[in-house]
Amino acid sequence: MSPQTVSNYLNGRHQPRRGTRERVDQAINDLGYRPNAAARALRSRRANGVALVMEDPDQRGLHEPLHIEFLHGIAAASHRLGYHLSVALTAPGETFEQARRILREGRADGMILSFGGVESNRDALRSLATEGAPIVLMQEWESVPGVFCVSAQDDLGAGAAAEHLIRLGHRKLAFVCGEPLWPGPRRRREGILRAAQAAQIEVIDWWCPAFTVEAARERVRPELGQDDAPTAILAANDVIAMGVIQQARELGLEVPRDLSVIGFNDFDFASWIVPPLTTVRIPGAEMGERAVELLFAAVEHERAPESVAFQAELVVRATTARPPIKTTPRRVGLPT
Repeated sequence: MSPQTVSNYLNGRHQPRRGTRERVDQAINDLGYRPNAAARALRSRRANGVALVMEDPDQRGLHEPLHIEFLHGIAAASHRLGYHLSVALTAPGETFEQARRILREGRADGMILSFGGVESNRDALRSLATEGAPIVLMQEWESVPGVFCVSAQDDLGAGAAAEHLIRLGHRKLAFVCGEPLWPGPRRRREGILRAAQAAQIEVIDWWCPAFTVEAARERVRPELGQDDAPTAILAANDVIAMGVIQQARELGLEVPRDLSVIGFNDFDFASWIVPPLTTVRIPGAEMGERAVELLFAAVEHERAPESVAFQAELVVRATTARPPIKTTPRRVGLPT
């Protein structure tokens, strides 16, 4: 049994006959052999690693539940496929410089990017794609040579949520979203507006400074007490929806009797809050796994890149109902 045969087997270049495999495996067990990852990477000129670069404008990147779900799936798939995972959080304006440095220093064979949007960064993304490593964008759906995407059908899911409220009889809706407007929430807003336009109903935008419970509560507090306030709210994610429900309750409004609320993402807590939240489910962990699998296929098997869009599913629970019948002006007092 030659050293080359053993090397080919350990590196997956060739599968010897069953008897030879058994002898190699026995020798490995007897000697307690463990492959040297650094030496293997040096010989193959590969890092055997994946980098996740996440733009983090408000320093809450790993507090946001969808990012945590992405990271969970990315880490699980990296471990399963034998890749090391490195994570970099970047400030706006630094994302592409940091990403380029990681690739030029040979720290990753492929890269997953999560950032505010392609439109204003298209030239930088094209330049990054020339570094020679496959790149996947999370929650984006833009055509850039050498780059592929893993996203959810946010617009269709949000459109289904709006149509659900319209069928219940709501004629004035509000979309509550944090800023900056990331690709997923942007598509959610587009889906809502299309459904509202088809039904000829009104949608107003309420913008929050962040995707947090506190920001949502602060934003909707002066609005919910108005006599002409919307009867239903579509939140950009479940965190904002929870803030809306908390503030409605503090103002003396009952959900869904006085106000219907729909979230987005179906985070674990969506089914635990009272009342359980109607929301739109997207498979964040599965999306993270698929991103790594696509990178692995491109690096190890030189397969052509492809983009994948996961289905977004409306999950109806207990925070939506028919709009209230207003016989007298609604009077809601702000807390003193």
